[in-house]
Amino acid sequence: MSAAESKRKPGAKRAAWSQVTARVREQRDYAEGFRWLDLDVPAEFGEPVAGQFVQLLLESPSPVLLPRPMSVAGVTRRGAKTTIGFLYAPVGAGTRVLASLEPGETVRITGPLGQGFPLDEPGTPVLIAGGRGLAPLLMAAEALAKQRRSCEFVFGARNKSLLIGLNVAKDVLAKRGGRLHLCTDDGSRGLHGNVIDVLDKISPKLEAPLVIHACGPHGMLGAIARWALANGARAHLVMESVMACGTGVCRGCPLPRSAEARDRVLATGDAASALQGNPEWAMCCTDGPVFEARELDWDRVE
Repeated sequence: MSAAESKRKPGAKRAAWSQVTARVREQRDYAEGFRWLDLDVPAEFGEPVAGQFVQLLLESPSPVLLPRPMSVAGVTRRGAKTTIGFLYAPVGAGTRVLASLEPGETVRITGPLGQGFPLDEPGTPVLIAGGRGLAPLLMAAEALAKQRRSCEFVFGARNKSLLIGLNVAKDVLAKRGGRLHLCTDDGSRGLHGNVIDVLDKISPKLEAPLVIHACGPHGMLGAIARWALANGARAHLVMESVMACGTGVCRGCPLPRSAEARDRVLATGDAASALQGNPEWAMCCTDGPVFEARELDWDRVE
């Protein structure tokens, strides 16, 4: 299956997006330095899939002008109502104000945006989280469970204090049928090593083909991409970039395409779709944020 075919698979394509007013349902501390935010959205707002994101815009007056991209960490249906959850760290002016919002207050939300994980792709699912990249992968584990599929779940960080949401991961995987593999760079929890060391350890025991879904720092994602390319696995990776609009209009989030992807875009004429980038550059918001490893030039990804 080609990378282009996988992007056309059901569940991988983004739904039509809309802009609505969302209401804060709950905020709570999640881990040291992190918060969990639940927003109730109107019925017309599409239901996001794992790997997609939204743009959150604080109501005026606000210390920031532009909306903030936020990866969706959970979706809960309550009858006709939908609640969307986010895991974030209040580190800048905008997110600090976001953290101060009380239940009942409102924000503007645009989405769902971008490509999600193609979780129906055949193969053994291996979910890999780095630090706060855990949240969308727990959502992916839930979606796989609905397909009656278990997963291998690899969770890595520099040290044990950065395994954000570990207890939640244990609980979800215990209920949904997945095996958790931990690693830390300093050996303070789990395997003394990184996620590639875990892949080297567990992959010989797993049925091929492996289909990796990962979220975390770009350095980790690049290492996973190279491992997948060298070992005959497929890897779908959540990328980050500076985003102002989230819809492909502002052109602010380019990522370098691989030669293979560039040639395919030229051959298929996809370059005519301005919101989908061009032969040389993919737009993180519309072509991604989930990219298959073969789509990007990892020597040029920053």
